[in-house]
Amino acid sequence: MFAIWLISRTAILAFTWWALTQGAYDSWQVGLPAILTAIFIDYRLSPPKGNRWSLGGFLVYALYFLKLSITGGIDVAWRTYHPRLPLNPAMVEYPLRLTSLSARNLFVCTVSLLPGTLSAELGDNILFVHVLDVGRPFKQELKIIEDRVEAVFQPQAQVGKPEKRTD
Repeated sequence: MFAIWLISRTAILAFTWWALTQGAYDSWQVGLPAILTAIFIDYRLSPPKGNRWSLGGFLVYALYFLKLSITGGIDVAWRTYHPRLPLNPAMVEYPLRLTSLSARNLFVCTVSLLPGTLSAELGDNILFVHVLDVGRPFKQELKIIEDRVEAVFQPQAQVGKPEKRTD
């Protein structure tokens, strides 16, 4: 488990460094020590736990996120350039089913990154979301996003054994 944690952290931080430096090879003399320091600090502050995630669940989540980003961006652009600016903003409450802190964080960040929604406040089991159009089926969309995030943190099902849900 530690090896998976170490490899995933190293890959994420190395990719982030590569993206921030636009792939500059001479930046690795600073980047490598920075990555190693970040991994050490991450391990000291939050050692790896039994949280497992599903690669298949992540891929489904990523594709769905991409789809929503494109369609949401088109919708927001359409509303912006429409002569009547058809907006019906509101603050809405969304009851959370996710119990894992990691899953909740991913869900809240996902909602804020999508066009037309913004996570405004996180309560114990409620997320307050600002939406651009209260007439849209945003609660169904949020439920689908929550389901996709939940699937990311479900370990791969073993053959012949049903997955356990922890709602």
